[in-house]
Amino acid sequence: MLPNRQHFSTVVSAWKVALSERLFAIKILLLPGLFFLYSAITQKIGIYIELRKGMQLKDELLYLIPQFDFSVAIFCVLYSSLFLVLVTHLHKPKIIYRIIEMHLLVAVIRQVCIFLVALDPPAGIIVLRDVFLENTVYPRFSPLTKDLFFSGHVASIWLYFLCAQHKSVKKYLLIATAIMSFMILSMRVHYTYDVYGAIIITTMIYFAPVWYRNFADSKEIVAGPGK
Repeated sequence: MLPNRQHFSTVVSAWKVALSERLFAIKILLLPGLFFLYSAITQKIGIYIELRKGMQLKDELLYLIPQFDFSVAIFCVLYSSLFLVLVTHLHKPKIIYRIIEMHLLVAVIRQVCIFLVALDPPAGIIVLRDVFLENTVYPRFSPLTKDLFFSGHVASIWLYFLCAQHKSVKKYLLIATAIMSFMILSMRVHYTYDVYGAIIITTMIYFAPVWYRNFADSKEIVAGPGK
């Protein structure tokens, strides 16, 4: 689904309607501030994480994967996937908000996991350089190597897959998730556990509101009206 003049007209109309809802407009305005706050906090935490001693895990499956520096390819796959999912869903403001909101939530939970699980990187790590992250979230002095459990790159593309509503886009993002997982592991940036964890935890976060609503509805049905 490529953007055209009619598509842009639809996008403008959709956002006018969405922003006319007071609550939605407030939430959209608050998101940039929350991201700046998150970035400021994680830069401080990142310094502590990088300096602390962690445990190096045994991961035999990891070393079956050939080693190669995919830094440029990883950068391209990650940000092209983000661009694709945003452009193809611009006419659905609440999907865009959902993507951004979930991105922040997954990032926060990932930081909690990193803080609680002290790990050293796998042997033979090829340091992944990301110009954008190094100038926003990462500490200024160096790229991080110990922000391990779970993989943020895999979690991000998998999240885009979960949020996407176009079949062709979902197919691309499913393939992109597999490619990203391979490249991340090939660089020894993460353990295989970090990749599994990224997919499982991101899926749980994404579906948690649905599970909660279903649980609440089932309790209400059991209790009956007026109880």
